[in-house]
Amino acid sequence: MKKLKLIFTLIAALLLIASVNGTPASSKTKAKSDTEILEEVKISRDSKTIYIGESFRLKLIGISSDDASEIIWSSENESIAEVENGKVTGTGEGRIIITAEYKGNTYTCSVKVKTPGLSEEKRRVRINYSFTLSVKGTKAVSFTSSKKKVASVDENGVVTANKKGNAVISVLCENGETYTCEVEVYLNIMDIENPTFADLAPTTTMSFEELVGDNGIYDELTMMPEAGTYRLVVDLYHKVVMAYTRDENGEYTVPVRYMLAGVGASGSPTPTGTFKMENYRLRYERFNGTDCYGQYWSILKGRIYFHSILYNSFDAKDYTVTSYDNLGKSVSHGCIRLTVPDARWIYYNVAPGTEVEVRKGSSSDKETAEIRKKLKLAKRPDTRPALKMGEIPDTDNWTISDVPHEEEFIQGSQNGGEAAY
Repeated sequence: MKKLKLIFTLIAALLLIASVNGTPASSKTKAKSDTEILEEVKISRDSKTIYIGESFRLKLIGISSDDASEIIWSSENESIAEVENGKVTGTGEGRIIITAEYKGNTYTCSVKVKTPGLSEEKRRVRINYSFTLSVKGTKAVSFTSSKKKVASVDENGVVTANKKGNAVISVLCENGETYTCEVEVYLNIMDIENPTFADLAPTTTMSFEELVGDNGIYDELTMMPEAGTYRLVVDLYHKVVMAYTRDENGEYTVPVRYMLAGVGASGSPTPTGTFKMENYRLRYERFNGTDCYGQYWSILKGRIYFHSILYNSFDAKDYTVTSYDNLGKSVSHGCIRLTVPDARWIYYNVAPGTEVEVRKGSSSDKETAEIRKKLKLAKRPDTRPALKMGEIPDTDNWTISDVPHEEEFIQGSQNGGEAAY
């Protein structure tokens, strides 16, 4: 009996020693195979974008530092990127695959190599406005302007438009290269010979604050361009307003401004036809019998106006969420709702007597459909911005002082009764 107890004691001791030394206590537990170990190995990143001359390091995660020497690194095209011991360096523009081979397995990283340069190579900027040029893929050493009187630039890359004309901003960089940006300074949109879509639809590049805010200017409207300067087309199907000026043949074919609009709902449609703008304007007023307010009212016909989105008070910070979100939809009581900058443009530039065509429009109109597709505004923030009157950004492509004073504006009356809004 004593011998049997001694045997059990020895067995227990051996099991304890085995567990301390890491030896499995059960014959059912197996060590990980090489295949299982390799399944846990992965490359540190599977894609990366760099500039020529820049480097980054790749490694295999899941192997020891001693085994790293067994990795065979290779580049699909060394004229685009080279690799040595996992260090990848961009050598030319393009996209390639970096491969790591380890114990018969391959791991890859897609690398895109870009050419260093400036944030912009061409820029139109309104006189007295500024923008900042930034360098990508290297660092700037110095900035110079070919015509300082047209556009000057400081040591931080801030370009200021001083006079109508063209200038070239040159940037010498640490990589020894010099990059350039062509700058065109203009007085207003009418000076631009070949405008881009952003020139014709400036609201697409504006901040939410600029689209709904109040610039604080309440000067009395006294003078305007002559009535034949522009012609407006309101397309109800696509919910856009398009402004045109005359071509060399006197036809209204030259686009000046594209605007996203909210138009009449099915139960209160915006009337169709060709009308003449009437002579009644309001800067910031309340709609009769309601708690709604709007900026820059310009009467079209009867109770139908062009005006801004809606507000719950005389303070722009009280904008109504739905009226902004519903731009581009059929939701109004017949009026044509616009962003504040677009409503302001009509208020100052579209004189009484200007012809306005309001058409039903159709899905077959591919040209207008393309305009509408591109008319995308800034997303409304979840938290209301302060929108302090007079402190709103102004990045539009015209100023009130630019508007020709060719005809006297005489305030008329609201012949059609209260506005439909």
